Amino acid sequence: MAIDRRVARTRTALADALVALIRRKPYDEITVEDILVEANVGRATFYAHFTSKDDLLARSLDRLRALLVAAFEGNDDAPFPRGPSWSPSRTLFEHVAQFADVQSALGAGRGGPILWAALEEAIGAFLRAVLPRQPGVGVPRELVVRDQVARVTTVLRWWLEERPDMSAAQAHEVLERLLSERMPAEAHGWRAKRS
Repeated sequence: MAIDRRVARTRTALADALVALIRRKPYDEITVEDILVEANVGRATFYAHFTSKDDLLARSLDRLRALLVAAFEGNDDAPFPRGPSWSPSRTLFEHVAQFADVQSALGAGRGGPILWAALEEAIGAFLRAVLPRQPGVGVPRELVVRDQVARVTTVLRWWLEERPDMSAAQAHEVLERLLSERMPAEAHGWRAKRS
């Protein structure tokens, strides 16, 4: 179901206001009133869309999922148009790079876990929207989704926490290598030996 343009504009204004505030002060100190002033939106309007600032933070990543789906489907209006070299994971990494300072600011406080849970949900929702009903790998589709979400978020966390100097393209290359390489035989020692 398509969202009314006014509703979309309001939600975008509120999400953008929250991001702007996170860049200026700790998340735990931001109030709904701060968001209202920054977005120039009334209290009733805010609560018509969100239950709290935590809800706003979590649901702000719905836009990312929608953008990825729009680009995947070839929508010409998508800000990340799908070309021959388009990759949803590369697009995700580029998006995360644009907001790395926000993630860093949220990392130590209450907002970090909210953001990571919402990011995992956005990636999972995107995969559920685009993966075939029967992935053809002999395992349940939902397990494939969870596996891919875990791999992507593991690399994202490693990149942002351990190697923030890497570009989004370099971090994405690490993900691609991780996805394409098999574990060495020695690493399989934890499994029961077969006779």
